[in-house]
Amino acid sequence: MPKHFVRSFTNRVFMVEWTYQGSGEAGVMGMSLKRRIKRAAAWALAFTIAVPFVSFGAAAAQESARETGWYAPKEHAGVDFSQMEYRRYELADMEAAADKLIQAAGTAGGDELVLEAYEELLDEVDRMGTMYSLADIAYSRNMDDQDAADETAYMRTLYPQGTDRAAAAMKAALDTSYGPLLEDKMGRANARSLRYYEELDPVLEKLGEREQQLILEYDQASSAEYRVKADGEDWTYERLAQDLEPYSDQYYEIQNALDRERNKTVGEIYRQLVQVRREIAGECGYDNYADYAYQSVYGRDFTKEDVERIRADVKEIIVPLIVDCWYSDVDYQALYELEPSDAEEILDLMEPYMGRMSGELGEAFSYMRRHGLYDMKQAEAGENRSGGFTTDLPYYGDGFIFLTLEGDYDDYLGVFHEFGHFASIFGDPAPSMFRYGYVDVSEIDSQGMQMLLMHYADEMFGEVGRSVEMEAVSDLLDSIITGAMMDEFETAVYADPDMPLDEMNRLFAAIAEDYGGLYFDYDGENCYGWDMVPHIYHSPLYYISYGTSAFPALRLWIESETDWEGTLDRYMTLSASGSSEPYRKTLRECEIGDIFQTDVLLDLDREIRERLDLPGVETKREAE
Repeated sequence: MPKHFVRSFTNRVFMVEWTYQGSGEAGVMGMSLKRRIKRAAAWALAFTIAVPFVSFGAAAAQESARETGWYAPKEHAGVDFSQMEYRRYELADMEAAADKLIQAAGTAGGDELVLEAYEELLDEVDRMGTMYSLADIAYSRNMDDQDAADETAYMRTLYPQGTDRAAAAMKAALDTSYGPLLEDKMGRANARSLRYYEELDPVLEKLGEREQQLILEYDQASSAEYRVKADGEDWTYERLAQDLEPYSDQYYEIQNALDRERNKTVGEIYRQLVQVRREIAGECGYDNYADYAYQSVYGRDFTKEDVERIRADVKEIIVPLIVDCWYSDVDYQALYELEPSDAEEILDLMEPYMGRMSGELGEAFSYMRRHGLYDMKQAEAGENRSGGFTTDLPYYGDGFIFLTLEGDYDDYLGVFHEFGHFASIFGDPAPSMFRYGYVDVSEIDSQGMQMLLMHYADEMFGEVGRSVEMEAVSDLLDSIITGAMMDEFETAVYADPDMPLDEMNRLFAAIAEDYGGLYFDYDGENCYGWDMVPHIYHSPLYYISYGTSAFPALRLWIESETDWEGTLDRYMTLSASGSSEPYRKTLRECEIGDIFQTDVLLDLDREIRERLDLPGVETKREAE
């Protein structure tokens, strides 16, 4: 078995929905990749028609809570987020708890002592993980805060060291006469993983530190101010957004110049990360980092080759489908009238429907609001906030949503999405030490929540409900397309880790064009937009998880039309599983289809067209 197969012992797991939010490029790179799409033609047509504002959500039908019992019992501290204080975690605390377990396991007749030491060690891992999350939240609120950046860098380095000490101590204790007692306590699967565990190699530890340093450099460089000269004048992204009309020749000329300038710095950081990751893969016995990531980082039960087999269908079936969604009768003007004033307005809109879907969801939602376990707001002028994620606060038994709002209708879908992550964390009783977090599954929690709430779209949004639903479907089709596209780019780069930066830019342009050329702007044969996708820096080979998970979420939406309660039950079964098993196995157990089954994208295309009354395979879009 490769080194560090048990990824959660040495890797911090976040439910990631990053959106770039840099003060220097507000309005230029402010959307996530999934939502930054060239819909200018469709939008321009929509804005030629004046549509009055439509009120919504005021008369949601009263319906009793749906009593269910999916989540296992779990302790929640009931502490307001405002009372949670970050304190720098010291590795010595973990080492002391690890030593205590080893010493207890070396004595005779001390079952109670061993179990007490084991629980204390689990608590230490929870406390360390919570401090990591609190540091990251503080940094995400202001990525220009150097002290916050330093604390996050410190915790990123310390976390794998701390979990390594804990795992090594548990493995040693399992090899004593107390092994059966501990195995019964932690579960056979966790014990088996620990027995395979290999302690963190010093070489890998140094490489991991270098990787985290480069990621932090990317965070800073991606939000730095870039400046170019055009016609004798200085231009920045901020001035470009303020002074020039988008889509004009001059706008694109200056944007390309700024993108080239940024790419020199940010792209070079990526090249260095590729080199470091090649060394990490080699140290762990792999010839290719992509193979290492698929197997050892994410523990996937599908392969790169499985993904490669569906790419042609994505290009030939899903790309025309999403274009037909965009050019259908979506009322974009009315959608833009749905600008929420703040997060509380969105949460107020959601609240009546949570309990109707499941009593546990209603409880989780109420708890989240009561204890302020979220930070959802727009970035203020000059404020450099991160985009969005949901993370774990295991010491308190809670989760936390961080989301930078865009100020448009996408905010509703973003909050719906992140609450799906929060609810799954809320209902997962496993200690963080054993919370494996298969990302391909955890993204179904979020995307599934987003799509199931479309059952209430007409109640929530009134006459605009169909347009919101169409956008929710488009968002997940985006995920399938961009998931395949980014994965194709990353796997190609890691197969040729010495690839020069200019070749990466040309490669990405060619790949993006194969997927319809819908998502990025081009500079001749080059495309630079990939260098502002945080996932490929923070979580390489992660992006395909958006695509693999979008498919079952869309299946839930389709099936909910004829079997609402049965579909809810399948979703709640998945939410309660805590992402503890890999993708294909989980979906089999929950009786939900996966994207790698034969001809499923053809079936999806037909069913979506029927449900949304779209035209056939011939798109209505004229060539631009």
